Amino acid sequence: MSEEGKKTQPPLVDSILQCGKQAFDPEVPENTRRTNISKFNTLLESSGTLALIPVLNLLIQPGRVQPWLRTPLISTLARLPLRPRGVQHTVEFVLSVHPSTSGSNSSANTGRGASISHEALNAASRLLSSPPAGMLAEEWFDGIAPQLLSLLDGDGEPEMDRAAAFVIGFGILGRKQYGAPGTSGWNAFIEPILSALDPTLISPKTKKAQTESIQTLGIRKTLVPASEVFKGLHRLSTLLTSHPHPALSKRLLRPILLPLWAISCWRHGSEKTEETFRKPARKLLKTLLQLSPAPNDESKQPGPPSALNLLSNILQNLTFKGRAHPGQRWAYSSDNNGGIYIEEANASVEDAVKDPFDVASIEVASDAFISLLQAVPDLKSEISKLFMSLCKKWLASTAAASKPNIATQLSKAVENDSDHMEGTFIEVTVMRKMMTSFPENLVDDSRQVLDLVEQVLLDFLANSDLGDESVAVALSLLNIILTSPSFRASQTIEPCMVSIETSLSSIGRKKLEISSTAQNLLMLLKFRSTIDEPDDVNMSTPTGRQVEDKKSYSLAMSYLTATDSPPPVRVQGLELLSNLIRSHSSILDIPALLVLFSSLLQDNEEYIYLRAIKSFIQLSQKHPKSVMKDLIDRYVDPQEESELDQRLRLGEALLQVIQNNAVAFSSETSKMVCEGLLFIAGRRGYRPKTEQQQAKKNKLKRKQNSEADEAWGGEVPQLDEVLGSETQEDNEILAQIVAGWESKRGQEDVRIRASALAILGSGIEANIEGIGSRLISTAVDVSIHILTLELEPEMGILRRSAILLVMNFVKALDSARTEGKKLSFGFVGQSLDDVRRVLEYIEGTDGDGLVRQHAKDVIESLEAWQINSLIRPQNEQTEIKELAGLRITPRGVEDASGRVRPRIEEID
Repeated sequence: MSEEGKKTQPPLVDSILQCGKQAFDPEVPENTRRTNISKFNTLLESSGTLALIPVLNLLIQPGRVQPWLRTPLISTLARLPLRPRGVQHTVEFVLSVHPSTSGSNSSANTGRGASISHEALNAASRLLSSPPAGMLAEEWFDGIAPQLLSLLDGDGEPEMDRAAAFVIGFGILGRKQYGAPGTSGWNAFIEPILSALDPTLISPKTKKAQTESIQTLGIRKTLVPASEVFKGLHRLSTLLTSHPHPALSKRLLRPILLPLWAISCWRHGSEKTEETFRKPARKLLKTLLQLSPAPNDESKQPGPPSALNLLSNILQNLTFKGRAHPGQRWAYSSDNNGGIYIEEANASVEDAVKDPFDVASIEVASDAFISLLQAVPDLKSEISKLFMSLCKKWLASTAAASKPNIATQLSKAVENDSDHMEGTFIEVTVMRKMMTSFPENLVDDSRQVLDLVEQVLLDFLANSDLGDESVAVALSLLNIILTSPSFRASQTIEPCMVSIETSLSSIGRKKLEISSTAQNLLMLLKFRSTIDEPDDVNMSTPTGRQVEDKKSYSLAMSYLTATDSPPPVRVQGLELLSNLIRSHSSILDIPALLVLFSSLLQDNEEYIYLRAIKSFIQLSQKHPKSVMKDLIDRYVDPQEESELDQRLRLGEALLQVIQNNAVAFSSETSKMVCEGLLFIAGRRGYRPKTEQQQAKKNKLKRKQNSEADEAWGGEVPQLDEVLGSETQEDNEILAQIVAGWESKRGQEDVRIRASALAILGSGIEANIEGIGSRLISTAVDVSIHILTLELEPEMGILRRSAILLVMNFVKALDSARTEGKKLSFGFVGQSLDDVRRVLEYIEGTDGDGLVRQHAKDVIESLEAWQINSLIRPQNEQTEIKELAGLRITPRGVEDASGRVRPRIEEID
């Protein structure tokens, strides 16, 4: 290495190289190496992580140091995240040097997470989720888990919680070898979160380590303090919000269904309890219910529990406050500060984790259950099915209660009667409140309700000893059905209605308390039948698929348009719409979907807007022209309503739609799209609103700089780390280029212009026939003018797109020649000479190395195309045309009408 290069290196680099040479150079005596290894390790350990990361990252590059020194340097760099704050410093370094975030500070991005790209997060995730060579995965994850969980709590720099959630959710839990329950990644990251809400989920290894601590006799032990319970809820919310994958959300929330319910309906506490405990738990519980599949989607095979199963589980444990496992008995409790903590229950008290039969407690819990059902309006079918199951169970228990029962063991019978009495009281209370809170949702399946009413009335007439209670409930259900505006009597339920009418008539003639109710309902039934008769019989009734599609569409729209929908729920809504698009459902409103998908492109969550782009592509396979027209209108943005990021995402969607629908990109559609792209790519675009915003921004910046200079007493010095004159010059050039991308004096942003040229070039290559010569000639002229006139360094990305457009055009010409397409235009004569002369000039003089390389490639492609155009394309001969020397055709002979008939000739 030259002496001049050594002088320009930072002192830390020199120290590492000198110590490393003495410690690992094979030419140095072994005793000297053994002595200097400890000095080398001491130097690295005493150096700060922030200073080591860029230095080691520089030294491990190929050719920088000898192989005998590169190996220990790589090992040291890989283990830096294990240092205190090593994870945060590593993530910050990766995000700062990643190309996708190099210009985030100067761009006009707004909103949470806008300056961290998905690609940068993915790079950091791959680095931290891969254990170094020679280290066990368990040891690695146990080392970085406390730091990542601390960042997840928000203890690091802004947006570090989002980065930590991505690393945990995508990099670690997304891999089966690390993220499955019981694996090293799950035990290190998810077990501490879930065990803070349910201590039963602690692994035996962790439980053994905790039991070794000293315990005080006579004092009920606190298993999880309130601060840790709060951390568990907060970590779950951050993890599931920053990594909105529905499968991960369901995997994490299902094991703690009952703890979430217990916290969400905790009856003690203050406003602090509501904000820090009940509200987050309620939100997570709603998310789990919304992501769970519908009951009719389940098969007989075992699978994930449906929303109905989850609701039934909550109802069976409505007063849940803890668990009573043989090895672990715990219960929730509240402190004087409004916190909820977990304490160890007394094993001698059987009801330590369960409230005794308390009517007030059951009323509060049942009200919370009804509020939960009302807070999730997408559970209409589940509410109806749950109500029907409760009715059937209650009627069955009523019928069984009328039969004599002989108890053989008194204590067991008393215990069973107590549990059965409490369960029955809870179910009846919830059923009563469901009937009063939302009666319209109980008749989602009127046929099932009518069948139940018919059976109850027939059983009562057959055996009057059953009592009037079951009949009174059945008549109430019948009243709800008959008074529902959506109920219509059809031919399928006509026999059931006749049977109910007969039963009502028989009950009305008896001298019972319910006889008058039966007579009133009989009159209402007859009156309702006369009203329904004049309805149009010829009206087409929706099919079963249309009904299900309408439910799915309404559910998806509610997921996507609700203001409080968390990211996993919005992703689930997009998945529902995607299923409807794939099945070509007639229920879809195409203009409304286009508006919805365009609005979702503004979402800061990568999972949301990338999924929206995929939805655009799916929709274009059925409606390509409508999708392209809507995308180009929003991409041009004449009213200046969209931000830069949204327009770039619209361009990405338009590019992929064109590539997936090349045949439809023709005639008027291609003309409209290409004209819009040429308008953006040209230099005459003017955006007055953007100019005003830029002027305000510059004025504010000048004011802030003047105030800073005044406060400092002169020009404010730069506090960045000095990395040498070459590095400073490179950074200044990069900053100038990035600053030059933004709109100036109302002109179009350079990044949008480059994007438009890239899309136009891909469109030309996809379907050159459908565009036409006029638009292609204009596109080539615009590209040539950009290459010759806009030579500033910040215009480098624009010149790259321009020269790639010429490359796309040459490829399209060659593909058309190969496929035998006859085009009425191309590179010939003077135009070919002019383009080649410009490209040769650009190859030798342009200041951007990538532009020069592209120019060289285009020139080679032009030469190859010229040579190939002189050769007549050879069509593959897949069948025998004629036999040499014989006047026969194997396919036969065409007659006067053009039909081919066989001919047989005898050959000597």
